[in-house]
Amino acid sequence: MSVQKAKRYFELMDSADAGTDEVMELYGDDPVVHSSRAGVVSGRENIRQFYNDNSEFFTGGEHHMTHFHEAGGTVVCEGYLDGETRVGRSADGVPLCDVMEFDEDDNIVAFRAYLDYRGYVDDVPEDVPNVQAQAEADGVSDA
Repeated sequence: MSVQKAKRYFELMDSADAGTDEVMELYGDDPVVHSSRAGVVSGRENIRQFYNDNSEFFTGGEHHMTHFHEAGGTVVCEGYLDGETRVGRSADGVPLCDVMEFDEDDNIVAFRAYLDYRGYVDDVPEDVPNVQAQAEADGVSDA
């Protein structure tokens, strides 16, 4: 059942007709999202704002999910993303791996998004936040 809910998530994310409310219906009462771009986002209202902000960063896109692995209440979703940012930067085939944890009611309680943002943030105009440059300025490294 959780794999079906994970597949529904990607359908909603790619739908021009779906909004944040429909995505939030997939989440449990006290969820947390881990994003390589936004950090740790806790609670329904903060996650709602995260999705609203995300829709301003990405103006279009399509997930191509190739594998779903389920163990217990966890689903690992592998694939890639084709998309475009609000400044017109497009990238095709950006690798991603999302890990979703579900509660006993099959609602998402933890979501970890692993997206290779280098496909979107290298060589973009200065008004678009570059998380890699900010991390370096903050003294954070991969080591």
